[in-house]
Order: sequence, then C-alpha cells, then structure tokens
Amino acid sequence: MSYFLFSGRLEAGKSYKITGREAGHILLSRRIKRGEFFNLQGSDERRFVAEVAACGRKDLTVEVLNEISVPPEPKINITLLQAVANEKALDFILQKGTELGAYKIILFNVANTAAKLFRDQYLKKRERWNKILWEAAKQSDRVHPPKLELADDIQVSLLEYEKIILLDPQGERFCSLVNQFQSWQSYAIVTGPEGGFTPQEVEKFKSLPNCTSVSLGPVLLRAETAALAGLAVLQSMV
Repeated sequence: MSYFLFSGRLEAGKSYKITGREAGHILLSRRIKRGEFFNLQGSDERRFVAEVAACGRKDLTVEVLNEISVPPEPKINITLLQAVANEKALDFILQKGTELGAYKIILFNVANTAAKLFRDQYLKKRERWNKILWEAAKQSDRVHPPKLELADDIQVSLLEYEKIILLDPQGERFCSLVNQFQSWQSYAIVTGPEGGFTPQEVEKFKSLPNCTSVSLGPVLLRAETAALAGLAVLQSMV
C-alpha cells in the first residue's frame, strides 16, 4: 500500500498539519477527504495510520493513530551502475529501478555517452531526480528510495562490490550462473548507453575482480530495457 511523507517525527495520539507539495498530492491528486485514512511516514521512517481531521485549501490536519510495520528492504544490496543515457530514459530507469529494488543507482559517463553529464549539471538535476525516486518508493511501498550518485571514476566505484555483473551481448547466459548467486551480499549491475560500451571499456570492466560478463539474450535492448531486465532477473535469482 502506498503512503505519504511527513517532514518531522510522528507519535501516535498527536495531531499534525501537512502542508506543501505532499498536502497537494493528498488533497488534489488523491482527493482524500475529512474522515478518511491513509498511511503516513515520518522522517525517522516510522509509519502510522492517520485520519484526516480537517482540510484546508492547501493544507490538512491529521490525527495520528496506531503505528504499523514497514515492509523489509531486499536482503541483497543490488547497485545499478548506469552509463548516462538521454534524460527521458534516465527518468524511466530511476523510477522503475526503484520499483525493482535497487539499493543504489550510480550514473557515469563513457565514450559513447551522447551528452556527458558533468558534476554541475548533475547537482542541478538531482532535486528533480530525487523527487522521481521518492514518488516511486512511495508507490511501491519501499521505506526509502535508492541512493543516487554520479561517479567520476567508475572503476574505483566498482571495487567495493563482491560480484560485478557486466551486461554484454557477448557474455554468458544468466541461467548458467544461477548457482553462483547465493554466496554474495552485494552486487553491481553495469549497463551501457544507447551506443553500448567500446571493446576497450568491456575489456577494462572484465579485468576487474569478480566481474562476470552476462548476456540477456540475442535481442539488442535499449539502455533502459537492459538495465531493468538485469535488475529483474537478478532479483529473482537471489
């Protein structure tokens, strides 16, 4: 069940006023009215059932009732390392990657990145991207969204993972590796841009410890399709 966010800590038996963007979502998008109930999560990630006590034009007052348990996060940490694609594709990857349980999403530039994402551009876009992540987390009932980062050196970022899965049309099939996926606690899936990785980049990735080149099948996939297919398959195997 989806939920809404409150900017502070919540306690059962107390009343709180909700304002701003979240109030607009509750009142206008969901059209929740006085006397109705919904789940509300505070800044400490505790979640409660809340009843609407009063509605204004741009705010509402709720009575916080009983605390409820939150669903567990996936036991295995899966990080998606996504080569920068066009903005529409990245928006889709962030949204669906959250729904598919990614623990972290790291963006990085490669030779075939059509429009490089530099640090100052990333900082300008980060607020909007974090909104996408949070909306997807609430919709899919996750306690929090994936962390989002921009890597200056992707090779350094990969050193912390026990198992690295490089999505490569020339790699092994996922099904041939199923028995290997039970012993690691942290995974990284590396996916390329629309133009794919260069042969030199593929070899550099494959030279890393614990890196396995894996194919998703004979059909050439778009960047966003490959990323999400890889996440879905890996989640089903671990």
